[in-house]
Amino acid sequence: MSRIARLLQRFLLLAILVFAAVFCWLNRDTLALTARLSVWQWLWVVLGYLGCYWLNALMACQVQWQRGTKPTLAEMLVINSYASILGYATVLRAGYYSGKLWFYQQRYGLPASISLGLQGWVSLLVLSGNALFGLLFGLWLLLGQHMHLPWVHWLLVLGTLLVVVALLLLLFVLAEQRWLPAALKRWLGNIKAVVTATSWREIWQLNLQAILNIPLQALALGVLCSVFGLDIPVVYLLLMAVVANLSLIIALTPSNLGVRELVLWQLLADLQLPKVELLGVMMVDRLIQFVILALISAAGYQLLQKRPQTQAGSDHA
Repeated sequence: MSRIARLLQRFLLLAILVFAAVFCWLNRDTLALTARLSVWQWLWVVLGYLGCYWLNALMACQVQWQRGTKPTLAEMLVINSYASILGYATVLRAGYYSGKLWFYQQRYGLPASISLGLQGWVSLLVLSGNALFGLLFGLWLLLGQHMHLPWVHWLLVLGTLLVVVALLLLLFVLAEQRWLPAALKRWLGNIKAVVTATSWREIWQLNLQAILNIPLQALALGVLCSVFGLDIPVVYLLLMAVVANLSLIIALTPSNLGVRELVLWQLLADLQLPKVELLGVMMVDRLIQFVILALISAAGYQLLQKRPQTQAGSDHA
């Protein structure tokens, strides 16, 4: 990693710490609500989200291992945390994706087109895994348990599946068009190569890992709801996790702030829960995730400084 890249990484760490401090200060009332959690409740919530972050890092590693780069789980966990924090400062997840692309290029020597293909493919696999679970679980509740599900659930599940299929079809069609500029065709070809390098067995394996995130998130949400005295059925906790993940497809605000909370609110509207307590759960949940990501970013700074980068291939598929 060059000297300039190291300086940029140090500046990024400082900016994240300052941003984290300002974010916590602006949300100091919410931060005070975390005093309601006991040590054991803190442990379960943190373990739930760490499990989610670990699975996401594993998915990113597995897709990269197919291309010959060998990132460790630890460094990918830190890179994901840096990028997620950057997502809090930009709309449309621009900070998240640009952060991942910068780290992939500086650390592993990956060209921008392959980096975009790697991260875009992982994101589609995460979304499709959650949508498939939401579809099958929703159909089981509807047909087997005769349970009415809110419209927001079906809108996000079916909408996500349509978007994933449409994006993949668009990629494969455009990659074959001769009228496109050569540079753009090379970009599309590299992104297509990332997708086609993944076997069906690996796709289902990655989808399963994305689905394993759901009960871990439900665990953390369930603990927080119990702290605030909200008795939410396990079924709805699982649906909350699915809807929260799928809301990323409409990430119009920094880190999807407000959008995620709005769809969760709509999902739980039928339960007629106390609005003040429900709002407290959502605010504390968001703040705890942010603090965990900031701590991982700070703790992993030296790891990214010391570990040598892995060399990758050229910008040709």
